[in-house]
Amino acid sequence: MKKILVTFFIFSISYIFPQDQNKHTALTHYTFGLYSGINFGNISETGGTIFIEIKTNLILNLNLKLSVGYSKSFMPESYTVKTYFLSTVIEGTQYYIANQYDVNKKGYDVFPFSLGFQYIYRNKSLSPYLLIDFNYNLINTKIYSSPGFAWTYYSFNSLPDDFKTKHIENLPINSYGIMFGIGTIYQLSSRLNLDLRYYYKIDSKIINTHQIIVGITL
Repeated sequence: MKKILVTFFIFSISYIFPQDQNKHTALTHYTFGLYSGINFGNISETGGTIFIEIKTNLILNLNLKLSVGYSKSFMPESYTVKTYFLSTVIEGTQYYIANQYDVNKKGYDVFPFSLGFQYIYRNKSLSPYLLIDFNYNLINTKIYSSPGFAWTYYSFNSLPDDFKTKHIENLPINSYGIMFGIGTIYQLSSRLNLDLRYYYKIDSKIINTHQIIVGITL
């Protein structure tokens, strides 16, 4: 009977030990990455993207990601602005300046803060994955326009009717976004990896963009 109990005990230990070795504990492994690449809309010119990212494991094959960075994107525009502004007082007289110019495009300096998830299929050399990120973006907008024309008038009533309304650009200062992506990780060494990914970003206020990204992770 004792031999049977000893045999059962040894068998149990040999079974439990591998299970403990493979047990997955969340938030125990961290990876840092530096990424850069390009972004573009369906009809826009190419911009740039750079960001840093930290990720940690949640459950088997699922990572939590945090990132912060900067991107520059462009949106083509085509409209004419007719407005006015007041000049400085010259010899006691206030002059009105009628101004006309064509807006060609808008450039967006975007500072995104992102929280996301990565589901990865782990292999020895290439590990493909799926991504979803949620963004909060701080935005600074630059308007690109033609040199334009200006005319001087001595009173507001002398302005042509098309120029009597002050033009105000409604420019976004922040937005929300969601990004869907795919990618793959190529193991360069035991600690160094090459990360290639593609994103499609949907933004609540500015241009939606495709992003092609390459990064180095540790």
